[in-house]
Amino acid sequence: MTRRTLGRRKGPMRALLTAALLALALGGCSTLKLGYGQAEWLGYWWLDRYVDFDDAQTPAVRAALAQWLAWHRQAALAEDAALLEQAAGEALRDAGEAQACGWIETLERRRDLYLTQAAPAVATIGARLSAAQRTHLAQRFERLNQEWREEQLPADPQARERAAAERVIERAEMLYGRLDRAQRDFVAERSRASPWDAQRWLGERQTDQREMLALLERLAAAEGSGARPATAAAPPDKARTDATRETLLRIVRPSSEAMQRYRSELFRHQCRFAAELHNRTTPAQRAQAAETLRGWARDLRSFTPVAARGAARHALATAGE
Repeated sequence: MTRRTLGRRKGPMRALLTAALLALALGGCSTLKLGYGQAEWLGYWWLDRYVDFDDAQTPAVRAALAQWLAWHRQAALAEDAALLEQAAGEALRDAGEAQACGWIETLERRRDLYLTQAAPAVATIGARLSAAQRTHLAQRFERLNQEWREEQLPADPQARERAAAERVIERAEMLYGRLDRAQRDFVAERSRASPWDAQRWLGERQTDQREMLALLERLAAAEGSGARPATAAAPPDKARTDATRETLLRIVRPSSEAMQRYRSELFRHQCRFAAELHNRTTPAQRAQAAETLRGWARDLRSFTPVAARGAARHALATAGE
């Protein structure tokens, strides 16, 4: 895991690794168990790079992260692990376009659930960010956009095509292991035929960023003072929390009908691409993908409240021997 990986948005080949991305989003690192076990620290570090929290805000941010993770372990983790097990079973068989698109829809529903649960904390903490912190966030967005341009929009069209194919190959190999030459050639060919438009996606990304900044400004205005510590007032009222949730959910959806049509076209291509590539994998590659997904499911289940209590009892019993 690198800082740059944490900061950038996922690329176009979402259908190929939807199940894998579920685990990576939860853990944030190549080793899910290690990443999830340190998720509170990693989450704070990631957010702080965007916002630069002050000493008074830090305890409330850490508490909000701990609360979200406690909710996830209690209410959502078991279903996430079950989804990974389902994906592991499907990895052993041929796939179809509808099946791949179904995984995108599943991930989007999980994303919306996570954002809904985070909305109260965003409304509370976001309202107490200072104008300087909102400026810091805007500057961070611009730096990341420049990295996006450098990575996704090299001047040489052939270099752009090669880079796009390599990104897909890198993500596929996280799941299947090394692709052979024929598989890599297939990825390159299909990448050239993709409707993916990095410049258009950058524009949507910038729209999302502006909407986030506008949300924070509205929260600060409603609070009356944009710089008080997050512990200085009660949680926001229901109306403000609901408005925050609606904005967060709107940000992750297409910003216009034209973008909705484009995204639908792109995702249909990605679903076909994902299924076709999967159907070109060998039995050994599929077995590796299934074992990787099952391993992630086992790692997640080790953090369920029941598993954690069992581990604690075992540790106490061992210590007493």
